[in-house]
Amino acid sequence: MQKFIESLKAGKLTTSKCLSCKNIIWPPSNVCPKCLSDSIEWVEVGSTGKLLDFSESLMGNKPVIFGIVELDENIRVLGRIICNDSSEVKKGIDVKLVKCGIENNDVYYEFQPI
Repeated sequence: MQKFIESLKAGKLTTSKCLSCKNIIWPPSNVCPKCLSDSIEWVEVGSTGKLLDFSESLMGNKPVIFGIVELDENIRVLGRIICNDSSEVKKGIDVKLVKCGIENNDVYYEFQPI
């Protein structure tokens, strides 16, 4: 798990992949939940996916959009959707991961429509 945290601190999204059955493991783990192998490698996750659902709310007096994104590897994450015009945000649009990391021990992901 240290590799996952180090990668996030460097602004990269990684996860584990089973060398035995080739399963992409999310959330990352040192053991494959599919075949129980501990033969794992760390792989960088692609940056594109689809917005499955979203919600707009206020943080202070600023509107923010959070959404559930399914990345191309079938990994789902909750992240902030960054855009200039909230009317362009719709279910099913393609998005790209533009930033990820750890701040104050909280993991974050930021996406933009593409």
